[in-house]
Amino acid sequence: MFRYFSLAVLLFALPNPAHSQVPLRLKWQTGQVQTYAVEHTTTITETIPLQKNEKPTTTSTTTKLNITRKWTAKAVADDVATLDMSISAIRQEVTKPIVGTDGKPATDTLVLDSATPEGAKQVAEFLNKPILTASVNAFGSVANIKATTGEQAVARLQAELPFRVLLPQNAPAMNATWDRTFAIKLDPPIGTGESFDAKQTYTFKGIIGDRATIGVATALVAAPKDPSELQPLLPWLWEGEVVIDAKAGRYLGAKLQAKKELTNHAGNGTKFVFASEYTETALENE
Repeated sequence: MFRYFSLAVLLFALPNPAHSQVPLRLKWQTGQVQTYAVEHTTTITETIPLQKNEKPTTTSTTTKLNITRKWTAKAVADDVATLDMSISAIRQEVTKPIVGTDGKPATDTLVLDSATPEGAKQVAEFLNKPILTASVNAFGSVANIKATTGEQAVARLQAELPFRVLLPQNAPAMNATWDRTFAIKLDPPIGTGESFDAKQTYTFKGIIGDRATIGVATALVAAPKDPSELQPLLPWLWEGEVVIDAKAGRYLGAKLQAKKELTNHAGNGTKFVFASEYTETALENE
């Protein structure tokens, strides 16, 4: 009997081929609120001479960002939802290198936390109020973006879709792939408004229960030859997985990473290492 029970468990855990023929769509109801917990950690390590003619020194800066984000469906018509995005909690911790009181290298950590009176005051202008409105269709495509925080937020949402994936027109078969192209715009202070074409490729990895998993890979159509020009583009080059509830039509979250090492980016012996991890998890519906 144990052998049969183990086989049943194994079969249940494997992707269901029948489910793979179900079209994947996002669904909303007017007034519905979908809440997500975001954890985003980025570490930038650079080896460069701090002073002229000195040997390269390695320094590292780590930023840890935790956000509770809410999408509220203001209206739904023809499978297109008008969504408001708001942030109900934010905590940012930045650890960076400094020169200690003894003149030796040290680190300093700065924390912004909306759970504290001081932190709540600093973020009061955008906490618990709509800071972005966008139209999102059943495939995850975005349009009509308006952001109180400026055009940079609009450009970023066009590059990084609200729910991290563009769903296929037809029901995907196992290992089916599709893609989308988009532009990465580098606004000040990291650029001067220049744009770079990028392509995101999706791979259907199957469904377990109602959870559909889609692989994500992002690449530049033409990468800059100068490593220093590539640096500001690295945060957009995500790889990982997105999960959708195929029955409820809800984005359940994503686990993504972007990693790259650039050698001799600022002369012989220098190195730039970018490592970023992004996890988003759906919380209970409201």
